[in-house]
Amino acid sequence: MKFLFRSFEAKRKEIVEVEIDQPTKVKFMTARDLKAYRMGKTYSYHGGMFEESPVRFVIPYDGQWTAVVEKGSFRAPLEVTAHCRVLSPNGLVRSSIAIDAPPEIRQFAIDRESIEDAEQHASEISLASRSEG
Repeated sequence: MKFLFRSFEAKRKEIVEVEIDQPTKVKFMTARDLKAYRMGKTYSYHGGMFEESPVRFVIPYDGQWTAVVEKGSFRAPLEVTAHCRVLSPNGLVRSSIAIDAPPEIRQFAIDRESIEDAEQHASEISLASRSEG
């Protein structure tokens, strides 16, 4: 399998942003998992299949992280171009949810987003009412 990758030292809550020019799998993994991935062994990753760009991932803990962009399969290779960068922590940015994520994960993300929107709206109303006095 062919793939593009970029490794970097990242701190908790920093954001990795990957821009892709066509739908493909984008995986975020630790150095240990990258080694297993390259050797064809069992590995863990965050991410999956994405159709839209940019793909964002909020780093869960400090360490050596790698963004991997798969270039299709052996039988169906893709010509993919990708750009990767690390952004400063931002409490408003959430990790992108892959289209092949389990339904309960996708639903959880939708529910969390609507709850956070309601909380944000309530706090804005609260702040506005305090600022008038």
